[in-house]
Amino acid sequence: MAKYIGVFTTACLTRRQLQDLISHLTQQGDVYCEKAYAGLIDGVLICLFNAPNREELNAFCHQHGMVAEHLWRIDLETKDGELASV
Repeated sequence: MAKYIGVFTTACLTRRQLQDLISHLTQQGDVYCEKAYAGLIDGVLICLFNAPNREELNAFCHQHGMVAEHLWRIDLETKDGELASV
C-alpha cells in the first residue's frame, strides 16, 4: 500500500467539524488517513494517507468533499536516521 501526503484548506471548518471529518478519514478501509495534523489559525489540514493508488485516493477525497492543494506520493521515509523505501 502506497503512502501519500495531502494538504487541504479548512478555513471554513469549526473544530467540531474538523474532528468529525478526521474521524471519518481515519476509519480503516482500502484508503484511510494514518495521521492528521491541523492548523486552526492557518486553516490547514495535512494528512498521511495509505491508499492502493492515486486514483482511489482521489475518489476517497472526492467522496469526503475534499480538494487537495497538494498531493504527494511518498517513496522514502526515515527509519533510525536512514532513508528506507516505504
